[in-house]
Amino acid sequence: MSTFKYKLLTASSGILEGEKEAISKVELINDLRKSGHVILNIQQVDKNKKFGMSFNRVNKKAVLPFTQELATLLEGGIPIDRSMSILLSGQDNNTIKNVVEDLLNRIKSGKSFAEALANHAKLFTGVYINMVRAGEEGGVLPQVLKRLGTFQERIQKVRGEIISAMIYPLLLSSTGLISVGALIVYVIPKFAQIFEGMGISLPFSTMMLMGMSRYSIRYGWISVLVAVVAFFLYKKAMKDKKTSIKVDKKKLKLPLIGNLLWKMQISRFARTLGTLLENGVPLLKSMDIVKDVLSNQYLADILSEVKSNVKEGASLTVSLAQKGFLPEIAVHLLKVGEETGNLDQMLLKVADNFDADTEQRMKRLVTMVEPVLILLMGAVIGVIVISMLTAILSVNDIRF
Repeated sequence: MSTFKYKLLTASSGILEGEKEAISKVELINDLRKSGHVILNIQQVDKNKKFGMSFNRVNKKAVLPFTQELATLLEGGIPIDRSMSILLSGQDNNTIKNVVEDLLNRIKSGKSFAEALANHAKLFTGVYINMVRAGEEGGVLPQVLKRLGTFQERIQKVRGEIISAMIYPLLLSSTGLISVGALIVYVIPKFAQIFEGMGISLPFSTMMLMGMSRYSIRYGWISVLVAVVAFFLYKKAMKDKKTSIKVDKKKLKLPLIGNLLWKMQISRFARTLGTLLENGVPLLKSMDIVKDVLSNQYLADILSEVKSNVKEGASLTVSLAQKGFLPEIAVHLLKVGEETGNLDQMLLKVADNFDADTEQRMKRLVTMVEPVLILLMGAVIGVIVISMLTAILSVNDIRF
């Protein structure tokens, strides 16, 4: 059984919220429909929520239910200002509540929904705002919002799968490092005091460990300081466009993860561009938006060059292929899409394929990394334990 949060619109235009257990989301939907209320939103309660999540990330997650609920209300024929008022009354997130209130006030003052959203660019992405603008201009805002909800849901799902895959290796690494740190900082110094008090000759490996322990205690803060300074210097260097392009290009050539990083970026490119084109946003405008969505500056720079070629009349697919932006299979699919006039659908198909491939590669990588980490940590701890046992046994040999 899973627990779901639901939000309903009652006949009296009031919002009813609650939680309920069900075998599946479909079963809960069928059950709630019997009440005669309009279902605004249903979300599964995450029992493994991560602590330390940034406030901004929490707010961005709230955009998905807001989008889904607004789409449902607009599909029901309720005007946008009335829909926003209903959403405002049912908001329990104060930050989102303030945003919805501001959006409502701007809409009432004569602004379009897209113009109102543009004042909250940190919360609503360029993709979101431009799709809403296209939906308003085409008179299909409810449908566009529904697609936006699907788009956001898919992005969150992929991100969640990647994070879930990384949790165990990170936990394993952290546990191992903490264990080694505790041995070096707390356990070895106690043995060192005993051995020094006895004035005996120790094995070389034991002396090395004791020296490492002394260095870590006395000068460990210097290593931490150097690491922090190096991190900030790296962040500063990455603000320079030429440097960030060079570094991001090298990231794509890293063993094991380089190809994975590339395919994740291609998936993001294809899904975003496909969704924008599907909702009537012009190609050149869509490419500008997609360029800002990519986190790899090397690929974003290539996309800028491709846009210039397309502007001059070149084929999008041919330009992408010439720059080596896409793998061969994706090039063939997009060529077919351009020839048949279904480029948007082919882009979404490419995104789905790459998402599935990325998920499989992540699982394989984690499967490879886990035993390596266990062996590595076991070897390090084993060396420490054996070195200390060797010293203890040498003491016993001297006594007897």
